[in-house]
Amino acid sequence: MMIRVIIGIFALLTSLSAGAANSEALSALDIMTFADSFQCQDKFPHHSFCEAVQFKPWTEQEKAIVGGYLAKINDPRLEGILKTIQKNGITKIHRVSHSARWYNNPQFRRVEFVRSAEKAFLWVNPVTNVIGVTDSFFTGTPFMDPYAKVDRKQINILHELMHDFDIATNHAFSLEVYEKAAGWGYNGKEAVILGVDYNQVKVQFQEVMNLMKEKRVVEAYALDRELGRQYGFPTLYGMTNQFEGFAEVVAYAIFDPTAEQYYSESLKQYLNLVFKN
Repeated sequence: MMIRVIIGIFALLTSLSAGAANSEALSALDIMTFADSFQCQDKFPHHSFCEAVQFKPWTEQEKAIVGGYLAKINDPRLEGILKTIQKNGITKIHRVSHSARWYNNPQFRRVEFVRSAEKAFLWVNPVTNVIGVTDSFFTGTPFMDPYAKVDRKQINILHELMHDFDIATNHAFSLEVYEKAAGWGYNGKEAVILGVDYNQVKVQFQEVMNLMKEKRVVEAYALDRELGRQYGFPTLYGMTNQFEGFAEVVAYAIFDPTAEQYYSESLKQYLNLVFKN
């Protein structure tokens, strides 16, 4: 039985690779590789990083699952983005247990890491240049996006690859150009999207977070999507800062066929610029 399972998984991986190779469109599976180990050291990245995230080798079944998602990131509009990641971005995906956050330790003059309580499915760490897929990705509640009609994990992966692209281009598309298209500005205290009641946005997003704390994940996601669309964005989460907004806007433009209905004309023109480059 075990031999048949292994053969089946190998056949799936082979078919995914063959499908990507035979397709005219470049896919994320073509440019990304699965890494089984990562080396920390006394200086950088410090041992605390490895201790916090807990690297582990991939199983063949996990590779098949994530590989399936990567293969579906093959929209022709993404070709330039994928090639940029392949040339200048992070192309190794690591299997980890947790996510981590970093801080400067002035006593030892180094960057150290601590485990994050956040149950992220996957993350991109711009300090260590690591992409990690966590245990939560495989144990998290699976469900379809109510508007895009795809697995929300599919959108999550493209979202993180957009952070990868953002790092590879030194934020060339996520700052000034995106800020102008999305209406970001400064209200004297913080960066906000001008023209909306930002205090109301914060209150509404807290409602989403409260549902998450109650482990009502599907309801939280649906509310995040519903309210975000009312403001002309994929999610309220995408309105919390420019970098997340950039990743959300591009990811949902690819997978949500209804995005045309709620994106502003300035966002549509901005996306044409991103995809053209």
